[in-house]
Amino acid sequence: MYTLLIVDDEAHERDLIRFLLKDSGHALHVLEAPNGRDALKLVVDSRVDILLCDIEMPFLNGIDLARKVRASNPDIEILFFSGYDDFAYVKAALDLKAVSYILKPVDPVEFHRLLNEIIGRLESGKIEFAKSEQYIEAHFHDTIPQSAAAESDPVSIDDATSLALQGIDAAIRLRQPDTLSRQIHTLLNHYAHLPSLSHIYIRYVCTTLLRMLLSAVPGQSGEALQDAASEIYSFRHFSDIINLIEHYLSLAVDAFQQEQNAPNYAVFQVEKYIRAHYNEELTLNTLADLVYLNPNYLSGIFAQTTGCTLNRYIKQIRMEKAQELLLNTNMKITDISQAVGYPNPSYFCKSFQKLYGTTPERFRQRGDL
Repeated sequence: MYTLLIVDDEAHERDLIRFLLKDSGHALHVLEAPNGRDALKLVVDSRVDILLCDIEMPFLNGIDLARKVRASNPDIEILFFSGYDDFAYVKAALDLKAVSYILKPVDPVEFHRLLNEIIGRLESGKIEFAKSEQYIEAHFHDTIPQSAAAESDPVSIDDATSLALQGIDAAIRLRQPDTLSRQIHTLLNHYAHLPSLSHIYIRYVCTTLLRMLLSAVPGQSGEALQDAASEIYSFRHFSDIINLIEHYLSLAVDAFQQEQNAPNYAVFQVEKYIRAHYNEELTLNTLADLVYLNPNYLSGIFAQTTGCTLNRYIKQIRMEKAQELLLNTNMKITDISQAVGYPNPSYFCKSFQKLYGTTPERFRQRGDL
């Protein structure tokens, strides 16, 4: 059942609209307000799908009311009625993407036609969300083949949004909570001001965003992702989607801050840096400067946290990369040595043999250890 709010400062006008609604054949939950100020409170406290409002009212006129409501609830359907045939009002109504602007006294035939149009649009939205269930099944259940998921993709993300999502992904990987919050709010604000976009498209983008956020929150299972994605596709109001994204953004930011406050956060940062820069010269002083710690202190907490020394960890990462190159490429041993941070091929070969008990050449020939 949809909720409809009648806003008019004249009681007999509200009674007339109620009478017309009873004769419409639609089951509606009807609320009333005598002015824009009281109506705004009702919209905040209740779920309102359709706003029918006069324009000239005390405290807050209909145009200003609709503007405030539209900002927080872009999916709401708005129908204005007024006793004034004023072009400025008509233009303002059109700017707010209202269904129409009806002059008083309200014509019952015209009113019912517009109400049927509104209900039809709301029902079409429900059907559109239902069709998206196939998309949810394809993308969030492991039993569905990837080929089926690709075929059921209803949209492709535009370049600007793709770039924004890449920035959000980078902020998550780099554990930058302030940057992450700013970029997500910018993206959501962009879509809040584009109510004409496809509902499916917006939900697709928001589900992609949700998946990225959940990857940053410890302890979130695939079932949690499925449930949250289903919520996004069942919501009829963009404001609800925003609230859900805000919830998981808050969880991700809290997780980042806990990481940063934990004693082993510096170790995490150093490990990440080593994995990304294993082919470069890595010294204790360089790594200590990276996390603003005394070299001896970093060396101690790294060994305590990981169970191995910094030098051993660097060597382990380099040798793992060397194994990958030996098995998956035709690179020369001397080139592999350079690629994993050993300028001296002879030293690289000795270190490899000492660690794995065989030379790089024999390792490549055998295909494993």
